[in-house]
Amino acid sequence: MRLLALALALLACDARDRGPRFRPAGAASPQAGGTLRLSAKDAVRTLDPAYAYDDITGWPLHAMLDTLVGYKPGSTQLEAQLAERWDRSSDGRTYRFWLREGLRYADGAPIVAADFKHAFERVLSLADSPYQSFLQDIDGAVDLIEHRATACRGIRALGEGELEIQLARPNAAFLYILAAKIAAPLPAAHEAAAGDQLRRRPAASGPYRLAAWSEGERLVLERNPYYRDPSRQRPERIVMLENVPRDVQFLMFERGELELAERLSAADLAWLRDRADWAPYVQGQAMMTAYGARMDVRRRPFDDRRVRQALNYAVNKDYTTTLLARTTTPSHGILPPGMPGRDDALRPYPCDPARARALLAEAGYGAGLVLDYTTIPDEEAAKVTASMQADLAAIGVTLRVSVMAWPTYLTQVGKAEGGLPFSYTGWIADFPDPGAFLDPKFHSGRISAEGSANDSFYRSAELDGVLDAARTELDEQRRAELYRRAERILYDDAPWIWNYHQLMTEVSQPYVRGYTLHPVWLRDLTTAWLDLGPDGEPVPR
Repeated sequence: MRLLALALALLACDARDRGPRFRPAGAASPQAGGTLRLSAKDAVRTLDPAYAYDDITGWPLHAMLDTLVGYKPGSTQLEAQLAERWDRSSDGRTYRFWLREGLRYADGAPIVAADFKHAFERVLSLADSPYQSFLQDIDGAVDLIEHRATACRGIRALGEGELEIQLARPNAAFLYILAAKIAAPLPAAHEAAAGDQLRRRPAASGPYRLAAWSEGERLVLERNPYYRDPSRQRPERIVMLENVPRDVQFLMFERGELELAERLSAADLAWLRDRADWAPYVQGQAMMTAYGARMDVRRRPFDDRRVRQALNYAVNKDYTTTLLARTTTPSHGILPPGMPGRDDALRPYPCDPARARALLAEAGYGAGLVLDYTTIPDEEAAKVTASMQADLAAIGVTLRVSVMAWPTYLTQVGKAEGGLPFSYTGWIADFPDPGAFLDPKFHSGRISAEGSANDSFYRSAELDGVLDAARTELDEQRRAELYRRAERILYDDAPWIWNYHQLMTEVSQPYVRGYTLHPVWLRDLTTAWLDLGPDGEPVPR
């Protein structure tokens, strides 16, 4: 009833009343204090970085967990974080890190090199962690993964402030991996005390710590009193509401109940862009994303490449861009624009229904097909699914659509047996490197009985060889050429309907300052500060 009353109240206002309700107080320099409020359309599943594999969980984890190296604000450029400096050997196999002095967790305990060793070894020992394969290039990692060892010989704590990591083979993206939250320190004692509840008790090494969490409803962060850099923790608290639909989010934002509103609907975004009073507070960022429809290539009819290509020729990707208010760009594969190794000479599959029907007939499906398709309860996904349903109907393919809740979808999509044959999909890379897209989604080594990141169950000895060579290649030019070869293999085999790459859009209240979207973390809440009045409240217009 409250949401209905809110909607009616807003509809009763004319357009002139829908401008910003608050203004910045006019502080000359960044101020500390206040509560930063935001929402997410889904729930946070876990705060254990070894299992947190979705972008929504990444927002609070980024605020709570620092790593050896991190990214500069708004950039993919690496910089020292918990490590004061680092060094890499000329053969690309040995990394040494020297920690900053005086580092502490939110409970006051010191952060030492052995905590990083424990964190890495824990991930390697967890067969159901989606990140286990990220660390497989560390010397001795395979023995630990296969449980022939209890420790990884390639990771050594050289005293309290120095860590050495030895790789079995070079990995050109390894520093990017160390900026992921699995590289946050974790004391063995903290894990032992938390036990099965580690998912609710992260060892906070970053600007904020967990204050409260009502799962599925509300997550609250507060400042870490022992953090080294006050400039990254200016809001006193961060409150994140869970399971808030996009339309409700925008209503709450207009009412001044949220400081941030993200991934706006096409209609809301178009309205904001046309408003001179709101447009300055809307920002966009090209993201490391890819969206489309994945197919289980082991199952009929998706085991036939001609069928997969036909579905690609059927979908009008240019219309998707129009449908989503120009917040996307059509894709020819999984690598987004600007990614090293992307083959810009490849063009997206054109919308060619005649070619699609011919390929279906050649594969023995000239009379048409009926396909079961699963999507998620999301406005953007619903629009894209309806558009694709119409496109496929034009080539004689009937799409029977079912909607599955996001947490359930995550448990089903990568199941080796009995999973989803055909579904909406997306991928947000964990770090800005082609391997972060191609390896997890299409290398056969990422197929697992416990749950596969390669949820198309795609196997290609040729692609595996190219990706393995690219992972260890330190020459940037040769590495880029290998990834272009990989793109062409996947373009032809089409385990996905390649549809679009996304532009992240967000609007903030006028008194939110210093906040920028981030190409890796999406929402980097540690850059923001609130320009509030003397009473610590937003100033009305």
